[in-house]
Amino acid sequence: MTDERSGVARAPLPAKAGLEVVAQGVVDELPSYAQAFKAVVNVEVAPRATVARSAPGASAEADRLWLEHARTAAVIDDAGCFLVRGADRDWVRVRRTEHTALSAALLPGAGSMVIAMSPDGRRLCALTEEDDDYWIVVHHFEDRAV
Repeated sequence: MTDERSGVARAPLPAKAGLEVVAQGVVDELPSYAQAFKAVVNVEVAPRATVARSAPGASAEADRLWLEHARTAAVIDDAGCFLVRGADRDWVRVRRTEHTALSAALLPGAGSMVIAMSPDGRRLCALTEEDDDYWIVVHHFEDRAV
């Protein structure tokens, strides 16, 4: 995988974020990555939390807040697993480790994001860069069956 701006090869998101890949090719009935992206990137989105990127320890605080909101929104299951974008925008099931830091997968200054979705595809919690802040965005797909 290469960075579209620099053309430099970069590590896959799970490796950069300290996540353990549990399964590839998860259930087909999940919202697509494009649907998740649109849920996070639109004019109506309001963050659940923000952290100034210039603040001391900003990335660690953004990771802490993401974890707090992801747990509250039930994006992470009892085994510490959730879904992230893998190759070709397919969802990959991953597990948190003691080294997990989603902010490590963000490309500074690129307006990048990491979208984590619950294994059932009903909820997501994203960590994004928006201007001078990190945003934590939570979304529920209301039309998903239980």
